[in-house]
Amino acid sequence: MKTKYSNDTLEKLKTDFIELLNKIERPNANIQGLITKLESTDFFRAPASTKYHNAFEGGLVEHSLNVYYNLEHLVDIKGLKSTIPEESIIICGLLHDISKMNFYEPSSRNRKVYHENGSKYDELGRFDWVAEFAYKIKDASERFIYGNHEETSEFMIKTYIPLSVDESVAILNHHGGMSYDSIQPSTISEKYNVYPLAALLHMADFLATYIDENELA
Repeated sequence: MKTKYSNDTLEKLKTDFIELLNKIERPNANIQGLITKLESTDFFRAPASTKYHNAFEGGLVEHSLNVYYNLEHLVDIKGLKSTIPEESIIICGLLHDISKMNFYEPSSRNRKVYHENGSKYDELGRFDWVAEFAYKIKDASERFIYGNHEETSEFMIKTYIPLSVDESVAILNHHGGMSYDSIQPSTISEKYNVYPLAALLHMADFLATYIDENELA
């Protein structure tokens, strides 16, 4: 595994995540069932992506918390705390990427390493191929297949928590139509105009990915 955090830090991320989930008191919600499900998977140890952001052990739970904190802050500074419930912030922030559990697996990829004694040569100089740790998406036969990333997350959440229309729209459109499998990108602006939670979740996710988790910044 590609590691960044100690086991103690990973346990702290897990504890913070579960404490927030336990604040949900929605009728007919099965929070303990959801927690048990998450603990039976790799959710608390999984990466958030193969290479684009938080591609390390625990990256997914950290990303989920980052999005929650960003969403909470955006709702506050935009004066929407009276119209967007805290439970919606918790559900959408923490669970928008739940479909990434049991989704990735350890792998390797080759990388060019340039040095003067390299056995190969290209226009940039001499190099050797070096294998390095990486993650890849599991074969379809080894992961849950339902819809695209957003649709699958929304379906998984509804298995344990009844969702409002606002929450469903937010989860289903949190990529803002940018990913190859996003649904109906031509209607994104219409949805964001009608559902502020959806617009803010997209912004919170965007900030987490490209600002909070950008190792190049």
